[in-house]
Amino acid sequence: MPDATVSLTLTGTGAARSAALRRTATVITRALRMDTGAMVRLAVAGEDQTDLLVSTPLGCVIAERIPAVPADPADDGAVVSADPLPGLLTAAAGADGVAGDAALPVPGPRTDMLWPGTTPPASGWTVVDTVPGGDVRDLFAGMEREADLHSGPAGLPPSLLDQPLLRLTSPTQTGIIEIPGSVIAALGALGLVTAPTRAALQEYDLVRVSVTASWIRLDALYGSAYLPRPGGLARIPTAR
Repeated sequence: MPDATVSLTLTGTGAARSAALRRTATVITRALRMDTGAMVRLAVAGEDQTDLLVSTPLGCVIAERIPAVPADPADDGAVVSADPLPGLLTAAAGADGVAGDAALPVPGPRTDMLWPGTTPPASGWTVVDTVPGGDVRDLFAGMEREADLHSGPAGLPPSLLDQPLLRLTSPTQTGIIEIPGSVIAALGALGLVTAPTRAALQEYDLVRVSVTASWIRLDALYGSAYLPRPGGLARIPTAR
């Protein structure tokens, strides 16, 4: 198992970079509250961006895109502990004037063997449907009300998490695409479907659902969620 420290090279400068880093720090902080052993896998997305895939205990992984790339190209796909990242990203977000090639070392060893399979593909997706963000927020609010009434010490009842809350069909796909309550809970609790406060963003307050043979992807305003498609070959980590 590789044990060298992974280092990211920041790209860009200014308010846009700071906003992306702060948002990602917030999402990872929330994921760590769900699972203190959460992991992050790097997936390079172009010449100057990287997706941080964050494990969750809710049957999906969350992707946040940041303006950075691995300093060593061989670290594309590296898996690290999520624990140090909120502090590192927040500190980097506060350095607006730092040059675009500033380094962001991530302490701790790589733990690639704990994340089986491959990352979701960059292409080959078929759009199934687009759902208003408000509809997803309403579903999450309903789950919170049910949790207040029926949850026990362990949190939301498993029946609520396992129940399909969105059922979608596509003219180009056979069968129904089902999104379970656990993924709705992840979108809501991690803030991916938070209602936008800026008027310019309100027209993008949508959740686009796409599929491949093995994956289901939900693209929201503030990040994406990936879950294995039943019968497919996708694999994601489980909570430790």
